[in-house]
Amino acid sequence: MSEYQHVLVAIDGSEESERIISKAWALANGARLSIVQVFDTLVGNYSYELNMGDFEKVQREFEESVAKSTRAMLKEKFPGISAESVHFLRGKPADEIKRLAKSSAVDLLVIGSHGQSAVKAAVLGSTANAVLHGIHCDVFTVRV
Repeated sequence: MSEYQHVLVAIDGSEESERIISKAWALANGARLSIVQVFDTLVGNYSYELNMGDFEKVQREFEESVAKSTRAMLKEKFPGISAESVHFLRGKPADEIKRLAKSSAVDLLVIGSHGQSAVKAAVLGSTANAVLHGIHCDVFTVRV
């Protein structure tokens, strides 16, 4: 049995997500396991010619596509993780991860060392680094 009661795994939908969940699964060793994927706003990636209605539609379609892919991967590779334990949020990833970890009484967060962002910190990804500052629980980073 794990010394942890509730393990939260932060993923970003990249190829490494499955590997990060596998590490967390091993660490959890019987503890409750939850998954979180946070969608950052796409505003910087699209032309300002889109009106807000179009922008919201593009954002929603993007999120639904990635969430569908994530759910399929979880169902195939990790059937023991219930749908209620998977959270799809929108906002600043580090803030949303910390907020969910605290409100869900998480005692271990598992996160990849680098995410999908184009600009990565030299040693630790910007989201992983931001999560470390101010989080209340242990953090395990998976080198990706």
